[in-house]
Amino acid sequence: MNIQNFVKQKFQNINSTQPYSSKKSFQKAVQVCVLGGHTPLGRFTSFLLKQNPVLSLLRIQGEKGVDEMGMELNSIDTKCKVKTFEGNEGVPNSMKSADIVLILGAKNLNEDTSLADRVLEEGKRVYDIAKECSKFSPRALIIVAVPPVSVFTPVVTEVFRQTDWYHPGRIVGSAALAQIKANTLLARNQDMDPHICTVPIVGGPDIDVALPLFSRAIPVELSDRDAQPLLAQFRGVRADEFPDKKAFVENFKENAPMSEAFALNNMINRIGRGICGDDKAYYNCFARTNVLRSACK
Repeated sequence: MNIQNFVKQKFQNINSTQPYSSKKSFQKAVQVCVLGGHTPLGRFTSFLLKQNPVLSLLRIQGEKGVDEMGMELNSIDTKCKVKTFEGNEGVPNSMKSADIVLILGAKNLNEDTSLADRVLEEGKRVYDIAKECSKFSPRALIIVAVPPVSVFTPVVTEVFRQTDWYHPGRIVGSAALAQIKANTLLARNQDMDPHICTVPIVGGPDIDVALPLFSRAIPVELSDRDAQPLLAQFRGVRADEFPDKKAFVENFKENAPMSEAFALNNMINRIGRGICGDDKAYYNCFARTNVLRSACK
């Protein structure tokens, strides 16, 4: 090597990026797995996720019919590709390499199905899926959207606590339906676009336990008197019956697959943007907290 090449190579090494740079690097897209894609909610959610610009690959697992749905979705000219996995034997492969795993309910239960019956119908499946997630996608962010979310999110959490991969920030419950319902009620009341409205929610992810804080809403804060009618609409009861009557029907689960699919797409979009480095992306969800230490040990 002559002196000219030596000096040239020396300066190139000095000016080049070091292999252990402190600059953060983020991925440009995310992969999402939808478990329960054969249901109406799963179909609507998959249709919207296929058009989500944050996704590069959508994996759909479900019962009979998801393969045909995947072929149809792949005809939509977006950058996101769709892969389908039919049957329960396809669950492990569907979640491999996924950044986000969305767990949906697989049973088409009636709206008035009791809480106990819902848990019995879906409990074993959610438990088995959580075990598969801990093996095949331990670093993925798990979104639990199986009603009642306030019950099944701790189930998934307890399964991960038995492994070496548990992280409280990677297991969240979906409060998406409650979130967009509260945002829309505020927007309609104030004659605004729901897209610019954000209502904080406390209490829980399900409609019957969620409490929208209209007094802390953005961009308009409501007084207690103005918020009471909206709270009644949120719970599905008449304004003159609230708060004595807490809900329309006991154990009532609002069945709104289109609205919930739209909300889940927004939630996954925000989470995906956060994974890709957007520090301004946030969304309300049901997560572990240390505010009540006696209840969160």
